[in-house]
Amino acid sequence: MDNTDYQILKNKILLQPTVYREVDKNEIVAVDETHYRVGNAVVEFSPEMAEDMDRFVGLKNGQSKLAQDSYGDSGVANLRNFFSQARHKRNEKIVLVADTETKSITGVHQTPKHLIPPEAFFNFAEMFMDKNRYEPDAIDFGQGSEISIRMHSLDPQIMSFAKGDDFISDGVWMNWTPVEIAVGNYYERLVCRNGMTQVTQNRQMHIDSLDDEPRVRMLLGNSNSFLRQNLALMLKNAQLAIETQASVRELGLGAKILQQSGIEPEMVAKLIPYKENVEKYEKAGYPINSEGLAMAVSDMTVWDEFNVLTAFASHNKVWRNHDIRRTMLMTQSVNFLNRKRDIRRQYNVYESVL
Repeated sequence: MDNTDYQILKNKILLQPTVYREVDKNEIVAVDETHYRVGNAVVEFSPEMAEDMDRFVGLKNGQSKLAQDSYGDSGVANLRNFFSQARHKRNEKIVLVADTETKSITGVHQTPKHLIPPEAFFNFAEMFMDKNRYEPDAIDFGQGSEISIRMHSLDPQIMSFAKGDDFISDGVWMNWTPVEIAVGNYYERLVCRNGMTQVTQNRQMHIDSLDDEPRVRMLLGNSNSFLRQNLALMLKNAQLAIETQASVRELGLGAKILQQSGIEPEMVAKLIPYKENVEKYEKAGYPINSEGLAMAVSDMTVWDEFNVLTAFASHNKVWRNHDIRRTMLMTQSVNFLNRKRDIRRQYNVYESVL
């Protein structure tokens, strides 16, 4: 993307109406499965936004669907309103983002301090690029409630590992919603010889107000060095992960990350065979407490497990393209890669099987 393409796309985004409104959480009252009363108006929430509202009021994945299937529209509305009132805090605010064409709610954001207009986001991103010698790679625009910019350095670091089959380069990712600007790394890896790449985004910092001058100065002035340190750390830990079998406890950590993201247990088991590995060691007579599982070698490398997590975050069909859970799962995946490994004396049930 050259500067002309960037300016054309930026202007196109800024010309699109971005309708968002800050309301008291108590004003939002469920009517049925996908409709809420906001003040005096009844508006439609997309299914994804209804799920976001469920999380805000403390409903777990699937509870609303169960109420809908069992008791219909009145049942799910009563359940949502009960949880909302039970968890309501005084002066708690919600930002709602509307799609003007469909007249539905396409963005829900919790408890902002100051709303940030999209023009201010682009100004901030351009100041960062000018100060730190970056250029835009791509801009992604999600239904008026999110804008993401990926940018590459004019002085890139390109590194190889795993016998030259993988490459990693540093980049910066910025994401805007009306309530914050998030900043982090993105890592572009060559994942096969035909040139296919995978981008891994890792949220590192955020600001919820451009009036926070010390934090803005920190992001503009020091984040380039900070983000590059994260790149070097990831490279070191990636090389270790390629050479290291994951412990069964580490499989459990990966499975827990997916479960906390709302993934159904059956799908989690297909992605990361944690319970299957536990059962093998239990049948072989080994202890299956936390310490024992940390010493038990699984049938996956740490790198394989990391790739399962990031591939699901990037390519799953369960979440919408701009679902914040994708970014959250990417960040948790990188945190998993960077944690201290369970490398110590180990026993291995697979030694007698393989």
